[in-house]
Formats: sequence, structure tokens, C-alpha cells
Amino acid sequence: MWKYVKRYLPLAVLAGLFMMGEVLMDLVQPGIMSRIVDDGVLGMNGDGLGDLSLVWTLGLQMIGLVLFGGLCGSMNNVFVHLSGAWSAVCF
Repeated sequence: MWKYVKRYLPLAVLAGLFMMGEVLMDLVQPGIMSRIVDDGVLGMNGDGLGDLSLVWTLGLQMIGLVLFGGLCGSMNNVFVHLSGAWSAVCF
């Protein structure tokens, strides 16, 4: 069985790594959103006043993380489909 699996192992490992990157970005976003609401809008950790510059900074970071997560998800799909296409051609 190993002779069949080893051909697709690099593609499967890359697909798994990109999936982990996508999931990690999805898990980070709620924490950033809570900081935007708590600190930027409500000012809970400060003097009770919101901080618009913090909202913009964290919002731009969140957009960057979303783009990176989307890239990871797309690359995951590429490597999954490549391994599927190779297996269809080889058999």
C-alpha cells in the first residue's frame, strides 16, 4: 500500500498544512473582533471612550488575515485536486 500512497504524500501534506493555515485564521478572527468591540468601540479597558485608530488598525489586520486565510483555502483546494487528478491519471 505504501507504494501507492508515497506518490501523493507531498501533495497531501501540503494540502493539510494549507488547511491548518485556513482554520487558524478562522480561529483568530473572533478574538480580534472582540478587541475591536471591547477596546475600540466601548473602551472597556481604558477610560470608557472608544478608540477609532484601534478600530482601523485591528480592522486592517483582520482584512489581511482574511485574505491570507482565503489564500490558504484556495491553495488547499489546488493540492487536493492535484492529488486527485494524479490518482485518476495513474490508475
